[in-house]
Amino acid sequence: MSKRKIIDQLRESKKLPSPSRVALEVMHLCQSEDASLADITKIIETDPALTAELLKYANSTLMGSQAPVLSIHRAAVRLGLNNVVNLALSFSLLSQNQTGRCKTFNYPRFWSRSLAQAVAARSIAEVQGKYDPDELFVCGLLAHVGELALASVYPLEYARIFNQEPSRMQQVERENEIFGYDHNEISAELLLDWGIPEEFALSVGLHERYEMDSIANRPVAEIAGLLHLAQQIAEICLLEIPQTATLFSVESLAAKFSISADKFSTFFDRVVSKWQECSHIFQIPTQQCPLYHQIRDFGETYLSEDTSRVPDRDLKILAVDDDPLMLLNLQKILAAQDRTIITAENGEEALEKALKHQPQMIITDWRMPGINGLKLCKILRRTSITQHVYIIMLTGCEADDELVQAFDAGADDYVVKPFTPKVLEARIRSGERLIRYQRTINFDRELIQQYVSRLAAANRQLLTMAMTDALTNLPNRRSAMARMNDAVAEAKRFNEKLSCIMIDLDHFKEVNDNYGHDSGDQALKELAAIFISKARSYDMVSRTGGEEFLVISSRSDLTEAGQLAERLRSAVHEHDFILQDGRNIKLTISLGVATWTPDYPDGDALIKAADQALYKAKLNGRNRVETA
Repeated sequence: MSKRKIIDQLRESKKLPSPSRVALEVMHLCQSEDASLADITKIIETDPALTAELLKYANSTLMGSQAPVLSIHRAAVRLGLNNVVNLALSFSLLSQNQTGRCKTFNYPRFWSRSLAQAVAARSIAEVQGKYDPDELFVCGLLAHVGELALASVYPLEYARIFNQEPSRMQQVERENEIFGYDHNEISAELLLDWGIPEEFALSVGLHERYEMDSIANRPVAEIAGLLHLAQQIAEICLLEIPQTATLFSVESLAAKFSISADKFSTFFDRVVSKWQECSHIFQIPTQQCPLYHQIRDFGETYLSEDTSRVPDRDLKILAVDDDPLMLLNLQKILAAQDRTIITAENGEEALEKALKHQPQMIITDWRMPGINGLKLCKILRRTSITQHVYIIMLTGCEADDELVQAFDAGADDYVVKPFTPKVLEARIRSGERLIRYQRTINFDRELIQQYVSRLAAANRQLLTMAMTDALTNLPNRRSAMARMNDAVAEAKRFNEKLSCIMIDLDHFKEVNDNYGHDSGDQALKELAAIFISKARSYDMVSRTGGEEFLVISSRSDLTEAGQLAERLRSAVHEHDFILQDGRNIKLTISLGVATWTPDYPDGDALIKAADQALYKAKLNGRNRVETA
């Protein structure tokens, strides 16, 4: 059966994920030669949720540090007509398919991975400078929409595939076994069906098999490679390493897109940061991800679920003897699959190779010209790089005094010559156990340190959240009261000036009632931005609740604080507040100012005085400053 027939069959089921009515109207209108940007934005504005998503995207850090846009028309101008259409398609699918009937299909994780791939694809396109980053964002977000289609239309059959948590390769194989096609083919056909340009749709269908397929079409091959790299990055973000790739192969592929190996770590960390920020914007769950250099250090061990077991690694052994025949014999005895053998014919050469190769074990003869085994031991123990190496001394004498000398010099064990291979092998095995045990301790110590660092970062984030107003990102009431206590203590101790300003947005309830709470929230965020821009560096602006704000103005007397309050009032009075529907409104604020005197028992009393002055400003007609 052809893929087109498959799509037709899926569509007939009436359960296929499809864009919203508004998104479909936008897509159809875009195909008309007479359609204008204004026509399209008018349709989008009829869907408040879609409008909000597009505005969030246009104002996100993905678009750089540009001035915020507050109307869908301005967002459309910034993004371009095609990108608005594609993003409208993506966000409508996202909003309608957060859950579903397929019991074992992880919908939140699906969107989390898709968002990570979208952010990564956009970031790669920005670095490469060849394709539109917003188009690649859409391709990344919808690259696996075929999975969503199969989960929606065949929930019971598709659930069986995920019962045993298959790898990506196993998933594709099982899809072909059950349905006769896989999600990549469905994704490509759906994107074609929705009007995504053919080269992008074909690239989506091929990107998971990018390394195995020979793609004749050069642009399709390049976009597929970009999406393949973005998928690998997304899987690392979710702490998964695909079976078909390693960190090294991901870095190698990134180099083909102008991201060199030395810059990949910074690039990856930036993608993670944007991914987590976008997750808050679009309400998609994510998880904590270590910095790339931490992932690189631990490799796949860090990413495995069982991090308590350190895998065996090759043991590097340096054999030192001035007798070539003995050295050759040692090489034969030591040879094993999990060992790398390095040889040196004297103490000087042994020191050089020990510093260069940093072996875990050194087997050295005692009697050598120049630097003998005893002196070599002492030097190795005094050198930071080699002080923990395991040293076995070969000696022709087992007199007590000489053995004590060897242990005092730093030897860990000794073998008396002539020796049998079994005896030497037994001593080496004993040393290997200690080396591997030390490796485990070091690994656990590093892993604990990683957890401690991540826990500290999480605690800092929680503290910031506890002290920050979620809407305006200003300090909240708790943070303001803590700062006020500190400021009062400084004022008392150093006889410093201190003032505070209470601010209330006039008739805020009417804004919410007439224009909606979203518009009210937007007004509060703009108000916060005005206060920050007009306040001085040592003024603390906080939101204490609802439409109330507090400014703690250190080193300011009543006159100076009054001037600042008037500056804030004037700035708000002159500002045009643009609502989400594009309408402009005017808002005003009332302000009360108070300054610290020894008569006040504490900071609460100072704030109450400013609050009383604010009440007087409201009684006297609002949009004014009054002082206590």
